[in-house]
Amino acid sequence: MMKPYVLIVEDNPINALVLSKIIEDFCEVIQAENDIQTFTAVQKYPFSLILMDINLGGNSLDGESIMKMLRKDARNTNLPIFAVTSYALPGDKKRFLESGFDDYFAKPISREEIIPAIRNILAQAQKF
Repeated sequence: MMKPYVLIVEDNPINALVLSKIIEDFCEVIQAENDIQTFTAVQKYPFSLILMDINLGGNSLDGESIMKMLRKDARNTNLPIFAVTSYALPGDKKRFLESGFDDYFAKPISREEIIPAIRNILAQAQKF
């Protein structure tokens, strides 16, 4: 059986590598560093999940704006998108979930938290 495609949107190469290493055993990982790479990848691959950083450097849109733009396309309405961010103040999780993300993980990422959440969402995707 093919591994599900997961897109990691992260402008920091170290963070992207760490996240890739955590999930590469059970996912086909594609990486994007900014909004343009993200939109290109979403057109090219049938993703089961997107792990989205919020602060993307350079001239990129932020992760929340990218998520909202992706959601406007009917093909992505039900595509799970997790916020993976250094925003970790009280209230941040609630704010990101209310803005449209399916789940939220504060950096540094905890394997023990993110792996079960990813496996759960991928198992739900396999049922359709």
